[in-house]
Amino acid sequence: MAQDNNHEVEKQPSSDVKASSSSSSPANNVSEGKVFTQDEYHLASLGYKQEFFRHLGLFENWAATFSSMNFISGIPVLFGWVLYSGGPKSAFANWTMVGGLSFIVSLSMAEIAAALPTAGGIYFWAYRLGGPTWGPFLSWMTAWWNWAGWICVVPGVQQGATSFLLSALEIKYPESEVLYQGWFSWLLTSIGMLFAMAPNIISQRVLQWYFRFAIFIFFTLFALYWTWFPAMASGHFQTSAGVFDRFYNGINFGPEKQASDSYTWVVGVLFGAWVFYGYDASAHLAEETHEASTVVAKGMWMSTLSSWLLSVPTLIIVLFCMQDFDKIISASYSNNWAEYLVQLIGKNGAVAILSILWVDSTCATASCFMSAQRVTFAISRDGVLPFSKYFRRLNKNRIPVHAGFLVCFLSIAVTCAVIGSSVAFTAITATATIATNFSYLIPIVARHTVGRKRFTPATWNLGKYSVYFAIVAGLYIMFLFVVLLLPQEYPVTAKTLNYAPICIGIVTIISLVGWLLPFGLGGRHWFNGPKKTIEEEELQKYRMVDATGTVSV
Repeated sequence: MAQDNNHEVEKQPSSDVKASSSSSSPANNVSEGKVFTQDEYHLASLGYKQEFFRHLGLFENWAATFSSMNFISGIPVLFGWVLYSGGPKSAFANWTMVGGLSFIVSLSMAEIAAALPTAGGIYFWAYRLGGPTWGPFLSWMTAWWNWAGWICVVPGVQQGATSFLLSALEIKYPESEVLYQGWFSWLLTSIGMLFAMAPNIISQRVLQWYFRFAIFIFFTLFALYWTWFPAMASGHFQTSAGVFDRFYNGINFGPEKQASDSYTWVVGVLFGAWVFYGYDASAHLAEETHEASTVVAKGMWMSTLSSWLLSVPTLIIVLFCMQDFDKIISASYSNNWAEYLVQLIGKNGAVAILSILWVDSTCATASCFMSAQRVTFAISRDGVLPFSKYFRRLNKNRIPVHAGFLVCFLSIAVTCAVIGSSVAFTAITATATIATNFSYLIPIVARHTVGRKRFTPATWNLGKYSVYFAIVAGLYIMFLFVVLLLPQEYPVTAKTLNYAPICIGIVTIISLVGWLLPFGLGGRHWFNGPKKTIEEEELQKYRMVDATGTVSV
């Protein structure tokens, strides 16, 4: 699939390097000796000095995307929803299809990430590929779409976690009215986001331990799904026809059937699309990762592939262990996965699994928070956001704490939507999925159009297959864009309206207005792309030392 290329990433032109000030950084000792590591030299050739500590490796890079996707919680989050939006047949087919197509997207993105490994990489890629003419505009739009997408991902994932916790409480305390109040759901979600923020604002060492804990919790649930569920369902499994042939159109709530079966099938794509994205989580750790050019690319495609290959049989097990389909789709829990569990393993077992799922989903939120935080830092470093100088600051542990506070504040604000709307959760998830995926589309298309001549592949690349992967990835993302804007329930009312188009419209208007404002205020007047933080003359004073300790001039 991938092949070696004689063009080494370090040989990329360093004409993009410019103004810098001497600062204390993890490379201070290196700077005093006029030597850069290979990673630091590559980053400097792209225009940035080293500011983060580089303590992360392939495991953390893989875990960043793997735990962001987190199918072990992703399947339950929308399980009840997909059963009435197509049934088991649609769930299996759409999940398998979306996972495979997402793997292709991850390959296309990994190829670009290998050549341009920077934090917040998506919009930087768009600039480098767009060149002097299109680069600033493409970079600006990509930055806003990617940032807005990740800002919506964080509350969306944590709201899913809250639904698990609320369902556990509803099983134990079915008569408690406070559990059904919107403000209580908002409060639990906000508290969960504070937990998710913690490992991202303390230190990189804590972040490393967090990744290990998140993967441990994930595989604990994975083992329970594969062992406990089949053991409890023994003798009462669904038939093959009940899993692979049962289709259900339950999105028509009016007297007439307004949504056809085909329409319902297409809408069910959200089930897999909500999980299989966020590939760029690995890229956002690029400036904190050793051997970033190779490791980041591997982290992106390996995490997506492993998620896909492990999730399909897991979903099959879940569907075969399902007991009473009709009771699951008609249940009144905050998340109908609770009804699935109660039928299968009893109330106490259900409460236990739901509680672990809350922990696991909050860990997933922390991974998504990390991406949103790094994107906020990166675009602030380049002056895209208001008050960028404040949000791009690092603390003594080289962590962008101020960017983390902004992500937490905005995520809690977005979560306020759940107080008065029953469809706010699906709107937030759809918005997050659309915005992030569309931001991926820009550099993927630019790589083979305006940027095809200026892109220098890294050692890891897709070779002659790159353009074919890009075509498939582009068509898939455009398909998602359309599908996720469609109404998900009929008849369409104020309560059932899919508000994702409105949210996407707001993001588009803000980014375009911010670009076009007159009197020197709009980005078109002052944003010329990422701001370089090291001069070419300064870079030429340094030598590069490789992993073996060999110093090259």
